[in-house]
Amino acid sequence: MKLEEINIKLPAKPEYMSVARLTTAAIANRMGFTIDDIEDLKVAVSEACSFLIRQFSDITNLTIDYQIDTNADIHVTIASSDADVVNREESRESELSLFIMESVADKVTKVVDNGVIRGFSILKTGGNSLEHE
Repeated sequence: MKLEEINIKLPAKPEYMSVARLTTAAIANRMGFTIDDIEDLKVAVSEACSFLIRQFSDITNLTIDYQIDTNADIHVTIASSDADVVNREESRESELSLFIMESVADKVTKVVDNGVIRGFSILKTGGNSLEHE
């Protein structure tokens, strides 16, 4: 069951990734995640954002939606709905980003439209239950 939802929209520029990382850390910290789990989630979100910025040459914005359920699991969806021009060249950085995301998150799902990755859904468990609050 979804308990809380936080949504942000950022310019799709590398200099704004610190905002995504800080927001992710603040939410995970609030949910009682360990320092290691906070770092893992920050890395996963950052890599997803970087992947999408590299994926599209005309991307202007990224949306990041955080959903926290009653078990204090965090579901993060990162999307680029406004981009159409795909950089067809597969880069080592993109492959590495996918590997890193899958290594540090509990579950990563690619959001694919017509064979193009348009976003990611990331699940990280490890927070404390909120039922006692």
